[in-house]
Amino acid sequence: MTAFSRPSVFQKTADVTLSKPVQVTLYMLLSTLTIWTVFFSTYPAVHNTAHSVRHHTLGVACH
Repeated sequence: MTAFSRPSVFQKTADVTLSKPVQVTLYMLLSTLTIWTVFFSTYPAVHNTAHSVRHHTLGVACH
């Protein structure tokens, strides 16, 4: 008789969660969300800091 152990649900979840495609997808989503938030923020401190970058890279008019 051979010993056959099935992976636990936790192990299966960890394998999927930590896989490279999932990591890359999460990184891309987080990066996109961060850039979107900075470029389109109406908070004065963030808006003034990113103002010229927004106009030069995106061509977005905000006034």
